Amino acid sequence: MGTAASDRADDAVTRVASAVVVPVVAVAAHGMGAGGLPTTGGMLLTVGIGALAALGLRSPRRRSVRGATLSAAGVLSAAQVVAHLAMSVGAAPASMHVHHGGLLPMALTHAVAIPVSAVLIVAAAGLLAALTSTIRTLAGPPIVAASVASRVEWVAPTLRTVALAGGGGMRGPPVRV
Repeated sequence: MGTAASDRADDAVTRVASAVVVPVVAVAAHGMGAGGLPTTGGMLLTVGIGALAALGLRSPRRRSVRGATLSAAGVLSAAQVVAHLAMSVGAAPASMHVHHGGLLPMALTHAVAIPVSAVLIVAAAGLLAALTSTIRTLAGPPIVAASVASRVEWVAPTLRTVALAGGGGMRGPPVRV
């Protein structure tokens, strides 16, 4: 049970990080290439591409660290190529070209950011897995609370018929003879 919860946490970290990294790196590289800010449509497409890239990544626990890093770098690279094309959606034709002085900074931003992001995503998921495993080991097995409360029923009070009839013995102090 603990491993499945840990895998879900690793997957969540990996997916959320990639969904954030793809649009951020795409906009930063686009800006460094003197492409300016993307249009609203281009930005929405880029965020959607980040979400799709997040679906393509898996937890690093399911494979080696090297394999997970290469897989993450591949998914992020493909997402950056598609995001770069999405940035031109709705842009004026004059602003779609990249200035020659901006091509190198944009390419360098992508070339550095993609592997660094992949390594950081895999490292964060690995650290989370180690942390949750350590906490689970230190905490010990889960304690299951026993059912303490028992069923209590309320019974309506009843009047005794003997008391109503006046029988039941003598009232008062005993008689001395």
